[in-house]
Amino acid sequence: MRAVTIESEALRLRVLPGLGAGVQELLVRAPDGAWRPMLRASPDPPDHFNALACYPLAPWSNRVRGGRFRFAGREHAMPPDWPDGTAIHGLVKDKPWRILDRSPVSVRLGFDSRDHAPSGYPAPFWCAARYELDGAVFRAALAVTIDDAAGTPAPVGLGFHPFFPRRLWDERDDVVVACRAFGRDAPRGLRGRYPCDGMLPVGQAVQDGVVKRLCAGSPLGAEFLDDVFAGSSDGATIEWPSSGVRALFECSPGLEHTVIYAGHDASGMPLPFFCVEPVSMVNDGFNLLERGWEGTGVRVLHPGESFEVEWTMRAVLA
Repeated sequence: MRAVTIESEALRLRVLPGLGAGVQELLVRAPDGAWRPMLRASPDPPDHFNALACYPLAPWSNRVRGGRFRFAGREHAMPPDWPDGTAIHGLVKDKPWRILDRSPVSVRLGFDSRDHAPSGYPAPFWCAARYELDGAVFRAALAVTIDDAAGTPAPVGLGFHPFFPRRLWDERDDVVVACRAFGRDAPRGLRGRYPCDGMLPVGQAVQDGVVKRLCAGSPLGAEFLDDVFAGSSDGATIEWPSSGVRALFECSPGLEHTVIYAGHDASGMPLPFFCVEPVSMVNDGFNLLERGWEGTGVRVLHPGESFEVEWTMRAVLA
């Protein structure tokens, strides 16, 4: 299926319905009038979901340990699809979606799990994703609905997985990531980082030096991060100082967790991209819910019920 391009006066977005309704590119019009990548540039065409600039996550975000979880008294097994043996980033990331409607500045896509082979997930479901451009604002909405005919409820989670370049058009950029600070005036800011083993939480989130640096706003630097945080990325900013660009996040109330990835290559050097992912649930939330953890962010939907989230990013140029 061919790419769909939508465009405003400030942004240009290319979406691939045939690859998880993922974003191939998001370009911003630079002060010189040229179109420049605001998300990581992906190959043309990308051959893998993780080569995209951004993709939606459903019906869960991040990892499920071993691809297995217990829910409503039954064991559910999904094929592990990541080198660490987990089932990662949901079931829609690499599947074809269909276009429901589009305009010059928006596109809406749909996914029906009944059109695909059984996955081991507890219930059939369908998803809707919508991308919209409004001037310098990029808006992404994602919804999941458990099929009316399903004989059981199901746990769900949603999210978005954008990849940002460390540098835009100025090689001197030292990118700064800032989330809302602690305090009564920012109740949805990062509250803590989960201690993890293999990116799977082993304890409740705690405030530590990483959280405090992110909340204060400081250059991303060379530190390796692959972490999940309790707290929303609503109000977060990403700034490329030398290029004179800021990205401002807004997140709907359902996006109550944040995943941040800043990886290294084989030589230990920082990769040229990083991720700040607005998500609804903690990593391995299905299993943690079964174990009685509070605050997992997992929603339990009954047949016919839906869960929807929205992430907005505004580009501000100096």
